[in-house]
Amino acid sequence: MNKKSLKTQHQIENALFSLLKNHPYDSLSISQITKHAGVSRMAFYRNYEQKDQILITFLRGQYQNFIDDLSMHKLTDFKDQLAVYFKFFKDHPDLMKLFLNAGLEGELLNQQTKFWKELINYSHPNLKLPSYAISYQSGGIYMLLVWWVGHDYQKPVNELLSYIESHIVLNN
Repeated sequence: MNKKSLKTQHQIENALFSLLKNHPYDSLSISQITKHAGVSRMAFYRNYEQKDQILITFLRGQYQNFIDDLSMHKLTDFKDQLAVYFKFFKDHPDLMKLFLNAGLEGELLNQQTKFWKELINYSHPNLKLPSYAISYQSGGIYMLLVWWVGHDYQKPVNELLSYIESHIVLNN
């Protein structure tokens, strides 16, 4: 992706997040977003097909940043990786609520499952879990995350991680 497209995407993304402070997601139009971003509708459509793609692209980028960060810091302990993952959502409480309120639960789960597969491949490169096992585990972690967000992060992360660790099987 060229620098101009990346800059435009960041402008659009920032405009959307700025507008969301005062407007519900469903009420925002592409025109409002582009006007706030200072870009044309044509620039929007060169980068996105629809409004939801702004959030999806952002989410994909966040997951990729997470994998890159784990790799850079050589964080290979599974429980430590999950702690960083859960901490991200606790540090960005409005992000998960935004995706849930925007009706993007399915996309969020799909992206997390792709991420989960990458995380397992990174943490346990010799482990070859079938895709249904990865999907099952990802769904459990996702629903635990949704529950945690819905309960305003009141349970300590370590308690959630202990539960996950005792219920996730990372072997064939």
